[in-house]
Amino acid sequence: MQKGMSRLQFMQGEWDVEAHIMGDNGQWAATPIPKETAIYPIFEGTAHRETMKIAYGDMVVSLFFSWSYDQYRQVYRMISCDDQSGLMSVLEGNFIEGTDTVVIDDVRAGTSMVEAEGEASFSQLSSSKTSEDSFTDILSESYDKGHTWNPIFRAVHTRKKLSKNN
Repeated sequence: MQKGMSRLQFMQGEWDVEAHIMGDNGQWAATPIPKETAIYPIFEGTAHRETMKIAYGDMVVSLFFSWSYDQYRQVYRMISCDDQSGLMSVLEGNFIEGTDTVVIDDVRAGTSMVEAEGEASFSQLSSSKTSEDSFTDILSESYDKGHTWNPIFRAVHTRKKLSKNN
């Protein structure tokens, strides 16, 4: 339980964000938003919540995220929902052993997005602590039930510094 709770506590706070979308050429392209986010504890710190706007070309999508740690099954879970589809995804997973990277996906939960062609698009989030004041999230998608993953979005989070007036 301690490792699970400490990861949730680490992510809480206010963050500057550098966001990128994977371009058609296979290169990361900067996106104007999000530029910042805030992650707040809920339920006495056993979970946290975050809302974020993301630009995909001309379209801006608002997203809600909440993470928790299931101490009985020793697994992380995240729910996410957007203001476009209303789909609530449930992703779950754990740390890659010996690393500061937690990887979660929606394959087991079966809450994939269904594309216009009727094809299921599964999501995976890899979140890596890169320093005491930063972490990077990479969102990937899969069209083969998680056998292969293609990165589509990257967000580099850097903890906001308190001003001397605070």
